[in-house]
Amino acid sequence: MEIPRRKFFEIVGVIFLAVLVVFSAGCTTTSKSTSTASQTSTSSAPALKKPGEGMTVYWIGGAAGDPFDARLYKGAKDAAALLGVKLIYVHTKWDPDKMVQEFKKAISMAHPGDGIVVMGHPGYDALAPLFAEAAKKGIFVTLANVDIPKLREKYWFTGYVGQNVYQAGYTLASAALEKYKDRLKPGARVAIFSGSWEQPARALRARGMEDAFKKAGLIVDEVSHPPAVYGDPSEGIQYVTGYLSKHPDVALIAFDGGGTTATAENYMKAAGKKPGEILVIGFDLTPGSVKGIEDGYVQMVIDQQPYLQGFLTVLNLVLSKDYKFAGLYIDTGGSIVDKSNVGTIAKLVQEGYR
Repeated sequence: MEIPRRKFFEIVGVIFLAVLVVFSAGCTTTSKSTSTASQTSTSSAPALKKPGEGMTVYWIGGAAGDPFDARLYKGAKDAAALLGVKLIYVHTKWDPDKMVQEFKKAISMAHPGDGIVVMGHPGYDALAPLFAEAAKKGIFVTLANVDIPKLREKYWFTGYVGQNVYQAGYTLASAALEKYKDRLKPGARVAIFSGSWEQPARALRARGMEDAFKKAGLIVDEVSHPPAVYGDPSEGIQYVTGYLSKHPDVALIAFDGGGTTATAENYMKAAGKKPGEILVIGFDLTPGSVKGIEDGYVQMVIDQQPYLQGFLTVLNLVLSKDYKFAGLYIDTGGSIVDKSNVGTIAKLVQEGYR
């Protein structure tokens, strides 16, 4: 697995900047030299002030117990500890309406100078009035996971940390077309499972896959499941088995959710399929998707590195508040993981970093 060099240095540079900020904050205090050893030993050094102290960040997350959400939370928690931020992390079951409700609640609780991280799933129309209300109160807001460029253009402090979701879908499908070109010839049937077809911002990675497959001449079935399946992927079994019973000729199934991809092995077993009998691709490295790859039920995933989405959004807010840096745009995704390279990062997945 190889991260593009430019992206690698962008990420390393931002993390180095976080360390530099903390170091510089600690060096702002000076002590007078003392003339005797006894004076030196009895004087107490002032406590180092972290750059985010006094700031509360409200992080509007996904579903409790979801492996992707766990990585968002770990990244946000680690950044908050490093920077001295008070973190309030809430769950929404990946429900856009719940995200809006939690956003409203965070605005009502936050003070001027606090920050909010929100994901763009509800879309521009739902979020724009809340961004305006937060800005009026002096609250900094930044985006994670799903981008809304129009909001970034309007508010100088609003950055984005996550994939270019359309490009991620297109890249994943293109990689599958290349690797499995003997099975994905023009006219072959593929299915894309999504609970977001009616949510334009969130459906972009499903649309990216769809466009790549259609360009290659494949038949693409848009298969819908309720958005609630993202929060409880086990509920997706009936939709997968129901589809397969009607379309036994399908060559590939793609899932656009991290939880559904992580549960793909269970879906295939429930449908009575052997490893690799149907190609399966999807999103996000989690213990479930790693097991699926190792067992042969999942052929490839594209990794959007959610730990960085949690970590760097908190950093974004601190940099904007304390140093007036404009919100950073950081693309965290793009690496294809399959059986050839999953072993090199399996341990990091178990530890919650990948």
